[in-house]
Amino acid sequence: MSQILLVEDASFFERVIRRHLDEIDGLEVISAASRAEAEVLLADPAFEPVIALVDLTLPDAPNGEIVDVTLDAGLPTIVFSGRFDEKLRETLLSKGIVDYILKDSPASLTYLATLVRRVHANRGIDALVIDDSRIDTEVIARRLELYRLRVHTAASYGEAIAMLDTLENLRLVVLDYIMPEADGFELLRALRSRYGMNDLAVIGLSSRAGPDVIARFLKSGANDFLPKSCTPEEFMLRISQNLDMLDRIQTLSAMAHGDVLTGISNRRHLFSDGNALFERTRKAGEAITVAAIDIDRFKSVNDRHGHEQGDALIRQFGELLRTLCPPRAFPARLGGDEFCVLLPGLDAQASLEFVTRLREQLQARTGVTGPLSMLGPVTISAGLSAGTEPTLHAALRTADMRLYAAKHGGRNRTVAS
Repeated sequence: MSQILLVEDASFFERVIRRHLDEIDGLEVISAASRAEAEVLLADPAFEPVIALVDLTLPDAPNGEIVDVTLDAGLPTIVFSGRFDEKLRETLLSKGIVDYILKDSPASLTYLATLVRRVHANRGIDALVIDDSRIDTEVIARRLELYRLRVHTAASYGEAIAMLDTLENLRLVVLDYIMPEADGFELLRALRSRYGMNDLAVIGLSSRAGPDVIARFLKSGANDFLPKSCTPEEFMLRISQNLDMLDRIQTLSAMAHGDVLTGISNRRHLFSDGNALFERTRKAGEAITVAAIDIDRFKSVNDRHGHEQGDALIRQFGELLRTLCPPRAFPARLGGDEFCVLLPGLDAQASLEFVTRLREQLQARTGVTGPLSMLGPVTISAGLSAGTEPTLHAALRTADMRLYAAKHGGRNRTVAS
C-alpha cells in the first residue's frame, strides 16, 4: 500500500479530500495539519509517501513554505488551495510542482483525484522522447519526470528503434515531426507496426507543422499532436488524458477478455488473441502444444462443500496457472472447471512436465497443510495435443479427445499420445 501525504489545516477540506482519495486503490492517505506535523512525518524512516498534496496557507507556514519542505523531500507535490495568486502560481510551477489546483468547485476535486491516480500509476510506465534537439528533449523530459514517468530519450530513428526492446512497459512516445535519418512519419509507421493505438500513445510535436501535416500525422496513427509552443500545463494535460484513455481501454478489454474468478483469459480471448498466437507460432515453424485440463470431481466439491469453496478452488487453480505458466504461455478458463493452456515452443516432454507441476502444486494446496485442506487432495486430468496441428480448433479437438481418455482411464493423469 503506497502512502500519500496530505497537508491541510481545515478539517472540512481534509475530510472531503480524503473521501475522494480513499476511492483510489493502493493508496493510503496520511494527514498533517501543519508544517511541523508534516516535517515530523517526513523525518520518520518508516514513512515513505509517493505524493504530497498541500495547502498553501498553514498556521506555521502562511506563505506556501510547505511546498519547499515536500519538494526538498523529493516528493511530487500538488498544490490544492483556495488562494489564487498568478505570480505565486508561476513561481511554484517554476520550482517544479506537479500542478496548482484551486478549491473552487466539485469539478476541481474530481480533477485532483484523477491527477493523483495518474501520477501514482505513472511510476510503472516508460515514456520515450524522440527529438534531435537536445534542449527540447531536456525540457520535455523534465516535464514528464515531474509526473513520475520513467523517461528515456533518443535523438534519431535508429536510436529509437534500438531502444524499443529494452523498455519494460512502454506506453507513451513523444515524437518530433522533423528528425534526422527518417522523418516522423517513417518512425510513426515503425511504431504502429509493433504497437496498436490502444497499447501505445504517440504524441506528435513540431515547432512549424501546418494543419495539413498535423491531419496527416493523426491519420497515420498518432493519438495527438501538439505545437512545441504549447504551455507546460496543456502539454501535461494532453499527455495525461491520452494515458487515461489507454487505461480505460485496457480496463474494458480486461473486463471483456478476462475471467472474473481467476484473472486469466476467457473463452472469447482464447479464440481471438490465443488464436493469433497459435497462427504466429505455426507460421514461424514452431510447435505449439495445447493442454486441455479439468479439475477432477469438481461437481462433488460444490455438492459437499458449497459453491463458495468451489469458487475458491477455481481461484487457486487460476493463481497456479499464472504463477507456473512459461513466459509465452496463454492460459484460459473455458468455463466451470475446464481450462486450456497454449504452450508455444514447448516439446512434448516439457509440456508434460508443466502439467505435472500444476498437478503437484494443486495437490499441495488442497492437502493437509494447504490453504484449501478442507477439500482434501484435489487432482487434475489433462490431454495434450501433438503440437503440430494446423489450427487451434484442430489442436483443441486432439487435446479434448486425450483429456476424455485421461478421465476414463481413472483421472489424475495426463494423456499425451
